[in-house]
Amino acid sequence: MIHNKTILLICKERRSLAMFHLGKELEKNNKVHYFFVHYTEVLNRNNYNKETFFYFKDKIKNENIHDVKDINVEFLKNRKNIKIDFNRLKEIEKKYTYFAGLNKQILSSQATSTPYHDRFYFNPTTYDQNLYWLLLNYNKTESLLEKIKPDCIFGLDDNGEIQKTIINEIANYKKIPFILIEHSRYKSIHVPIFSLGRNLDKYFVDAYNKNKNDNDCKKYIEDVQNYRAQSNIMPEIYKNQITSSYDVSFWETIKVILEKTYIFFKALFDLIKNDKYGIGLNTPLYSNLLKRILIWYMYSFKKFYLYSRFNKYFSKPSDEKYLYMPLHKIPESSTYVAAPMYINEMNLIEAISKSMPISWKLYVKEHQSMIGERSFEFYKKIKKLHNVKLVKSNFYKDPKPWIEKSLCVITITGTTGFEASMLNKPVIVLGNILYRAISSVKVAKNFNELEALFKEIENNDGSYDNIRDCATYLKTINEFGISIDLNYLMLLSWKKIQPQSLDGVEEKDLNSMLKNLMIFYEKALVAYNNTENKNKREI
Repeated sequence: MIHNKTILLICKERRSLAMFHLGKELEKNNKVHYFFVHYTEVLNRNNYNKETFFYFKDKIKNENIHDVKDINVEFLKNRKNIKIDFNRLKEIEKKYTYFAGLNKQILSSQATSTPYHDRFYFNPTTYDQNLYWLLLNYNKTESLLEKIKPDCIFGLDDNGEIQKTIINEIANYKKIPFILIEHSRYKSIHVPIFSLGRNLDKYFVDAYNKNKNDNDCKKYIEDVQNYRAQSNIMPEIYKNQITSSYDVSFWETIKVILEKTYIFFKALFDLIKNDKYGIGLNTPLYSNLLKRILIWYMYSFKKFYLYSRFNKYFSKPSDEKYLYMPLHKIPESSTYVAAPMYINEMNLIEAISKSMPISWKLYVKEHQSMIGERSFEFYKKIKKLHNVKLVKSNFYKDPKPWIEKSLCVITITGTTGFEASMLNKPVIVLGNILYRAISSVKVAKNFNELEALFKEIENNDGSYDNIRDCATYLKTINEFGISIDLNYLMLLSWKKIQPQSLDGVEEKDLNSMLKNLMIFYEKALVAYNNTENKNKREI
């Protein structure tokens, strides 16, 4: 296992508890530090962070816990009188823009990307405030990595937040492996990524290409065949989540409103009681609690309307040739980090509408978790496009029929692209996503490439079966990945610190998953070092 290393664990909100238990295991043979990167959970103690950041503070030596509280306080103090050190910004731009320019890096946080999304409860920041926050975080992260000199940095599967983007850039510059977990989109298999998902990692591409020439793929070909034979393909990890929710009743709407109201008053009480830094309701980088609850009321009723028979925006599918495009949850790291040039889905819909063959229609389906959140104006604009149809999101209760009846699937980074590939349907992706390594998946580098890709699909006689391409992908993710239910890991990690603790089975399950995580990071370090050594030989 991993021995005699200095390890930095990246912690954020409830997911940090898994890192707490992992850290306890790693501490047996290594020196472990913990870095809390989310600014809202490290200031005032409340009912939420008392079980995350402040739990760590009570249980772990404080010299091994690091956070962004100091720069948060500095931002709050100077936010109305900011002076930008542009020489320092130029220095950062020169050293730390390997994966993304600074303006794209700013996009990686919901709080600093407010012009690009519709979550109006975030108080907007000025550009100077964004640059100042960027500078503060670069100075903090540079100083921290120089101080503790980690041999490696481990995180979980949440790629969002500007702090992780900065860690990614500095770690790359310093040749420190920064390892996160990426869902392969197949079952619960997760694989290591070293670029925050901004690039397709070289180790994975090389392994995929090597495995293409390996005749030992029989097992994985059978897995693809079994997948195609399933009547339902909704991944297990999405079941009982909002992604697999296709209806809402009036009473469910009322229940959600009551729950949100309770959470609001609880959060408001915490803010009034513990607000030592004058955050209040209208401070940049923070959300306005009052706007948040009012907007959630609006979301709830809009969701009820959109699922009702009175919905005038969504239509039933027809017997016609269509290209299928499921929308994304916005804003999330799947677009803002992995595909920052395509976060405006309206622009993409218009580009597809202009580029399709004349006999095709574009079917646009709303993401389950966005129903109620998106503005009606967005839907009105789509309905003005004559060859585009907004389809009822609950017409089918599984992705498979939408995919099988389509001519092609187009997505930015969505799971549907992988599902379509497994079902031997043409796929076009625009962002950086692991399954784009599959040879048959087509990548559009810009809107101008769409028309040629559509013509290629239209002229395809359908004789090519991509089963071996998909089997190669399954072989590769099994080679480097682990099967782990992260939601279950988070649940058990949280229960572990509760008074009732875990029963015998749960304790065994948690220990098993932590052991698997240790093996995962060890395998990831081997893959990282092999890639680095190969790069040196090629140079």
